[in-house]
Amino acid sequence: MSRSPFESFVWHSEIFQCDSTDISRFYALLEQEQTRLGLGTKKLGSAGGHPLWLLQSPGQKAGLPNLLISAGFHGEESAGPWGLLYLLSQLDESLFDRVNLSLLPLVNPTGFAKGHRFNQLGENPNRGFFIENGKAKSGDDTSHEGKILLEHAHLLQVASRDGILTCHEDVLLTDTYVYTFEPSQVPGRFSHTLRDALGHYFPIARDGSIDDCPVQDGIIFNHFDTSFESFLVRSGARVGCCSETPGQQNLDQRILANAAAMSAFLDMLVLAE
Repeated sequence: MSRSPFESFVWHSEIFQCDSTDISRFYALLEQEQTRLGLGTKKLGSAGGHPLWLLQSPGQKAGLPNLLISAGFHGEESAGPWGLLYLLSQLDESLFDRVNLSLLPLVNPTGFAKGHRFNQLGENPNRGFFIENGKAKSGDDTSHEGKILLEHAHLLQVASRDGILTCHEDVLLTDTYVYTFEPSQVPGRFSHTLRDALGHYFPIARDGSIDDCPVQDGIIFNHFDTSFESFLVRSGARVGCCSETPGQQNLDQRILANAAAMSAFLDMLVLAE
């Protein structure tokens, strides 16, 4: 089975009382949480008239872990952005005394608004992140959104120094799995904790192959390609994860699972410091 980049996926969320593609409601609720938590906002660029926001905890301090959570690279993978919004609704600003948190809440707004995998130009926003001679570089397959992120590569590299979590979904599956990156030969606590956070909500994928990558115990380990998360790990992020919730399952369950993975990511890396 394969995914069409312009097949439309739309689900309804009882949690947010809207469809998964309701981008106006998403941005309105995001602004509410940004104001409540006092998050700093930086507009990195725009796509199809929509902003690409980088949100950051206020008063970023030296000596605290720098963690980045990103979502919404593929428009049909809507539980990531909504999960991030749910996480924010549960956060207390006291967290920011312990972590420099940065957020890319919605990287592909034109795809999100249509429920399409790719952006409105037919580009894949999670490919085309290259490093050449130690510097960030775009390529022939770098999307419009990817070029915006690469223009701010140094900022994002600093923001993800101690960890990057990017939240994806697999609309073909009913099982969950993770891509993880650790400086070791085998998956460690970081990989297993994030896998188990998702496994609380969904069956863990069986051993085998997913998208031509070997998966064992629900983990695809240290698989480097030209994705955003791989780029940041190559750039120096200590650990990284790309979570994959199953699009064949209920949307609200997927939203809660994404928020749980984000919470586990923060708890593990903030408490570890």
